[in-house]
Amino acid sequence: MTQDDYKLLTGKAVNYTSTDWTTLVGIASERLASFLCLENLPELEGHDDLKLLLANFLYAMIEFQGTADTIQSKSVRNFTINFKSSATNAFEQIYTQYRDIIEKYSNCGTLLKVEHSVPHCEGGFVNGYINF
Repeated sequence: MTQDDYKLLTGKAVNYTSTDWTTLVGIASERLASFLCLENLPELEGHDDLKLLLANFLYAMIEFQGTADTIQSKSVRNFTINFKSSATNAFEQIYTQYRDIIEKYSNCGTLLKVEHSVPHCEGGFVNGYINF
């Protein structure tokens, strides 16, 4: 992903050296792959929706790096207002806004699971056969 692609997909211009940009995109790609339960992201060429997701994931990562997730409270008598930092909310917004893309590429929850509530699924030796 180039810095021009990033600007097109997020509307935010950046000006990093090519080495720094490559590092940032690499880190974002690894984190996004982990978020999607993948070893690596698929090749971005031909996957414009995945490129859009990566650009916005990178934006959230750059925008809120080093921002602590804090809650500030103000109270007067019986009235209280709580303000939460937007660092956590940014990733929640990405999930909400790009949920269809995330679900398209996500590999989370696709592993084979054994149902233990079904009779004879706990495993064991019954009538000469091994049951799983």
